[in-house]
Amino acid sequence: MRGLAVAQAELTSFDRQFHARCALQRPDRYRLLDALPVDAPRIARGGGVSYVGASFGDGVVSQSLDAFDRLLAFDAAAGRLTVEAGARIGDLQRFLLGRGWYLPVTPGHPRATVGGCIAADVHGKNPARDGTFRAWVDALVVHRPGEEPRVADRTHDADLFAATFAGFGLTGTISSATLRLARPPHALVLRRVPVASLAEAARVLREAANAPVLYGWHDGGAAHFGRGVVNIGLASSEDDEGAPRVPPASADLPAQVAPLPFPLWNRAGLGAANRWLDWRWRRAGQAPMALAEALFPLNRARLYFAGFGPAGMAEAQWLVPHPRFEAFAAGLAELVTRTRPRIALIASKLFAGVADGFSFDGSGIALAIQVASPGSPGERAFLEALAELAVAHDGRPNLIKDSTLDAGMARRAVSGFDAARARRARHDPHRLHGSELARRLAL
Repeated sequence: MRGLAVAQAELTSFDRQFHARCALQRPDRYRLLDALPVDAPRIARGGGVSYVGASFGDGVVSQSLDAFDRLLAFDAAAGRLTVEAGARIGDLQRFLLGRGWYLPVTPGHPRATVGGCIAADVHGKNPARDGTFRAWVDALVVHRPGEEPRVADRTHDADLFAATFAGFGLTGTISSATLRLARPPHALVLRRVPVASLAEAARVLREAANAPVLYGWHDGGAAHFGRGVVNIGLASSEDDEGAPRVPPASADLPAQVAPLPFPLWNRAGLGAANRWLDWRWRRAGQAPMALAEALFPLNRARLYFAGFGPAGMAEAQWLVPHPRFEAFAAGLAELVTRTRPRIALIASKLFAGVADGFSFDGSGIALAIQVASPGSPGERAFLEALAELAVAHDGRPNLIKDSTLDAGMARRAVSGFDAARARRARHDPHRLHGSELARRLAL
């Protein structure tokens, strides 16, 4: 029967740092979610766009939720949507925007699924304003081996509900969720504010905290470290006929971008790219921006990801509290000058939440730093030193993005790590759910 068989498949993390030949099941009925032996280790797999191997692992059956992508209920008056966990965010945004609603918190890749967004507790284009994905989920359904499906929300089975966000699929298989929606901006105008440093960017981000879209891009090279632009997407009262709200289909960007046979992002390539970006975008001004572009910026980044070549990349994302950020940024500049890593991109965002469990949240400035050829000695040394620097300034890592962390560093960097690990164990005492991420970080 289709959906019952388990086949072997080569699975790769989005950053290309983890490869494994794994067992893969494609169930197409709810009863087939439980067709495996009750003691078989398993993990749900959504769009396959996890950076860190969160949906596969040695000795674990990956259960693809591709077939579980139906819309179950839509309340167009109240702005509520119940949907299966395998539904892709890009497809949902197309459906919702055509009906006057949208999901304010959207990851950059349109193939990410609702279940994946919950399991990672993703953030969107301005987490200071909109929070993380958990803020927009009213209820969810979790399947666990040998048990009846459990419906959880903030008042019923609240501990399971909380643990499932940034639970990385380890509390059970999310099968559906009820989402709370918002009205989209009538139109967006992108305002560009050039900045000379990360510290200046932090000040601009704080001043624009209520913008629907808010992020910075920065040069990671030693010569012009931190120079860049903060992009502020402001709601406009005038419609822009040339900037449709409806985003492109989720199939535009593949789950795994085929790498170029050679690394484009060597030192010369990165220098040229930064000079072009500086010339093209680091200038004051404003222009209409399509909401589609704001929601899914990765749709235009196929060449960028291919340019890392077969060795792939590593992303380190750290959230540093406001009082410590300027000192952290100064230390990071010194570290870059001393080690000269091949940094392809630094992005900055503003956060104003409260961390819970393994979630990437809190109050401060987050930097996402993408490094080319992460397996080389120089880049490894930089990433290790970056982690030490961030921890020294009370930084919190994004576990779902960073494939370079080990269990010891994760325990040091995530306050409440052991409590979150114990909560996960309460909901899966026999450890029937596992992954490469769970193994590496001893979750």
